[in-house]
Amino acid sequence: MLHSLRSCNPGADLSVFLIHDNVDPAELGTLVTYLNGLLPSISFLRANPQWLEGFPVSGHATVATYFRLLLPAILPGALERAIFIDSDAIVSSSLEELWQLPLQGRAVAAVAEHEFSCRDHGYIYGEYFNAGVMLVDLVRWRQADVLVRGREFARGNPDKLRHWDQDVLNHVFAGEWLRLEDRWNACPHLFGLNADYLLSPGSLSSSERTAIDDPAIIHYAGPGPVKPWDARSGHPLRDRYRQASAMTPWASVPLENLPPSALMESWHRAVFRTKCAIKGLVSRT
Repeated sequence: MLHSLRSCNPGADLSVFLIHDNVDPAELGTLVTYLNGLLPSISFLRANPQWLEGFPVSGHATVATYFRLLLPAILPGALERAIFIDSDAIVSSSLEELWQLPLQGRAVAAVAEHEFSCRDHGYIYGEYFNAGVMLVDLVRWRQADVLVRGREFARGNPDKLRHWDQDVLNHVFAGEWLRLEDRWNACPHLFGLNADYLLSPGSLSSSERTAIDDPAIIHYAGPGPVKPWDARSGHPLRDRYRQASAMTPWASVPLENLPPSALMESWHRAVFRTKCAIKGLVSRT
């Protein structure tokens, strides 16, 4: 994501803050070296999980899913706004237009979640935004005391946390967010990757058509084959991620869920036949 950010914003005076927790030291060292040569300014901010004590998690989620709630506290106090981008995204455009966007007194600007997701999960907030890409007014976030209010809501409503921190943010900023055009957070449902929510060409809004034809940020939000690093991925823009990945120190990392090679399949068959033969021998004796 950061490689694509720099490629599409080559002359921008970017100040990037990477929030992390438990990263392998060797991997972190490689990352520091690489990003110091790529970006004009990069700061590594280690989040303390204890700050998020009391926030419920379940399934594949960890406390790290709530890290974006720490933005007001963990970013430098002099910063008044920031663009947040999830790591499972690729930047395909200059972000200058987004950065300069007037927030009109709102705390955050984001793309609305698609109708099916809101209906399926029973959200009660009216319109509901996807928190994968946000233009954030840090002054308003600090005034809102996001962490304290978010913790109170999360503890009192664990049954409503289908998307954890995203649900918390939609509660805290209900009615206080500005809707962005879909191209700033082009999610998989636009590309027919949600069997329960298939868009027909005639039903597309102008914002959705633009997001499909000219996405500014591609967000590979979702499980398994939606991710471009999964060998089974059916995302039509998966190669944009793979091309960017090929330009980083992790170019040689294989895709996940690759089918076994012919040699490996032969090995598995041989092992299986040997086990069967041994089992048959033991049975006869």
